[in-house]
Amino acid sequence: MIGYAAIALALVVSVAAAGLYLILINNKKYSSEKLVSIARVLYSVSTLLIGIAAVYLFYLILGNKFEYAYVFGYSSRELSIAYKLSVFWAGQEGSFLLWLVFHAIFGMVLLKRPAAPAGVMLVYCVTQSVLLVILLIKSPFMVLSEPHLNGAGLNLLLQDPWMVIHPPVVFLGYAALAVPFAYAISGLITGCHQEWVAPAKTWTLFALSSLGAGIFIGGFWAYKVLGWGGYWAWDPVENSSLAPWLAAGATAHLLLMAKGRAGAIRLAYVGVISSFLLVLYGTFLTRSGIVSDFSTHSFADEGIGGFLGIVVLAALTVSFGFYILRLPTMPSGELYPGVASREFILALTALLLVFFCVVVFAGMSTPLITMAFGSPKSVGSAFYNDAALPLAVVMGAALIIAPVVKMGGVSGGHPKQYWWLVFPAVMGISLADWITILDQPLITLVVCMAIAAAASQLYSAWRRGTSKGVACSHLGVAVILIGIMTSGAGSKSAIVSFTQGLPQQVFGERVTYIGTETEPAGEVRCNTFQVGASQDVVHSLTKLNKEGQPAAREPGIYRRLLSDLYIAPMVKTEEDHGPELMLVKGEWINQGEVQLAFVKFNMAGMDGDGPVRVQALIEVKTGSLSQEVRPELTNKNGQITGSTVKALDRYEIHIVGLKPGEGKVFIEFKDTFIGKATGQEQLEAEFSQKPLINLVWFGAFLITVGTGWVWSYR
Repeated sequence: MIGYAAIALALVVSVAAAGLYLILINNKKYSSEKLVSIARVLYSVSTLLIGIAAVYLFYLILGNKFEYAYVFGYSSRELSIAYKLSVFWAGQEGSFLLWLVFHAIFGMVLLKRPAAPAGVMLVYCVTQSVLLVILLIKSPFMVLSEPHLNGAGLNLLLQDPWMVIHPPVVFLGYAALAVPFAYAISGLITGCHQEWVAPAKTWTLFALSSLGAGIFIGGFWAYKVLGWGGYWAWDPVENSSLAPWLAAGATAHLLLMAKGRAGAIRLAYVGVISSFLLVLYGTFLTRSGIVSDFSTHSFADEGIGGFLGIVVLAALTVSFGFYILRLPTMPSGELYPGVASREFILALTALLLVFFCVVVFAGMSTPLITMAFGSPKSVGSAFYNDAALPLAVVMGAALIIAPVVKMGGVSGGHPKQYWWLVFPAVMGISLADWITILDQPLITLVVCMAIAAAASQLYSAWRRGTSKGVACSHLGVAVILIGIMTSGAGSKSAIVSFTQGLPQQVFGERVTYIGTETEPAGEVRCNTFQVGASQDVVHSLTKLNKEGQPAAREPGIYRRLLSDLYIAPMVKTEEDHGPELMLVKGEWINQGEVQLAFVKFNMAGMDGDGPVRVQALIEVKTGSLSQEVRPELTNKNGQITGSTVKALDRYEIHIVGLKPGEGKVFIEFKDTFIGKATGQEQLEAEFSQKPLINLVWFGAFLITVGTGWVWSYR
């Protein structure tokens, strides 16, 4: 009851603090220092109670108190201390409490002298009260009817060191976006439209840096663990953090414009409000169960989706209701003096980020929209990629031009003096040719422009006195664009069959499969490879659940400066029939020393009461030996199964599908002799070569550091 009582009391105190701040706004005669002090004390007490609840949850987790539903659902006695700490934010309830803790801490920062205005604290206390209500509805302190000696444990996919870091950093960004939101709403309430801009800019930059860091850390984690879909899969949960980050990026540029252009304040209001509303909307979308069928790591609906939907609608209505009412009183004026001005580039960059945000918002909202018209559906990666690519071209152009112009429309030099930017662009063509992506002109154009943009930003920081933090973050955008384009479009994959101890050449590297070992505890299976001229040892890991079945997989990654070699052993099933082949009628294909050809179909069982059978006549030849085999597909009560036949007493052929109209049959082919003579293991692995993937991580690092650098100025 300690944790639940602490949350309930914190809600009461937060509401009381909000009430006092409301009095301070509406009744100037009550604006005494004493009343302000009481409000400050009330907020501090609320923060203390939230801290007590958080510490108590840590105590329950570390103390193995499995009578609590949350602890039982995510923890176990076998978990290490690090993963027990990450249990705190592994579930819905704990992650909301983590968000609330950061929110409360930021509120204490706002109370430092000089304290934030009463209007800011009013909005902030209301926001904190909403989070507290959520934790009362979905509490981590619910007790089970029956005690348990051990818990279910943390999902093996989440038992990773990045689980300790990634979620807290993301929620740090979410909580930080509430501060500029509070400043903006306070500005609308009081009609003070310019005083809020400077502090909102500081907090927006902090949120941009921390949320960006969380997103990039999550991408690196996904890259090194199979099952997340690569470093970026346009998953709804990924998009729910990307959308507010993009909106915050646009807002940061608008707030910078608002410093000298009063007309930008109207747009800055929209940007700040939208950034935080997107956090709330993403929370609703990923925790209401709407996208649970389309996401690898969203939450199922556990009775909180309806309330979150009401919160989003209420926040949207109140925020933009105030905005519309105050719109006539807001300052106006031109956004930029001309096209040849840095204000125009700032506005263009903000617009590009808004367009990108709209694309992400539309894509992640598709399940919600289609649900209204029937069954929910989701868009694929192609939707995002096709929409983002033209925006990347314009973004590259803006990054090239930005250092050339100055604030106020004064030219930063004649364009002819930047003729040397042609050389980086030519380097881009050479790079595209090396990676063999010249047949994709739009991607090649982005690479060329990104290299030129990187050169332009470096020159700007070196010769033109541009802010080092700004140049660093913009350089990071150019670098990450190069990395994304080259590693995506230039990636090559192949499935390779290995016999233990026998080397193979894979994408120019000598690879030898050493063997597979399972840890004595039976929790991890390790496949070992030796790669490269120096025969570096690379391990791929498979984590096994309590039943001994694969539950999480980490590929082996042979890291090189210019590319990574990604090694993902194929999962073997009890009925492993080998790689799948497509046979076309009348055409021979080679599989090692064996030739196979599909001859014709035979139908049986069409007139009788038995199952319908489709037989495929396949000829198998090797050397002077030849044999015809007839694997068949059987359709019994709508259940289709394929048979396995043996050819030449060595090769197994398992039929898996056919297309009679196209004269095609699909089989799985396995040589049962390989490895038997020597007793050596056999393994199939998928290899991927990912050129310049390290530029993705380096660019992400530069963006985060650069944004944080700019924030430190404030």
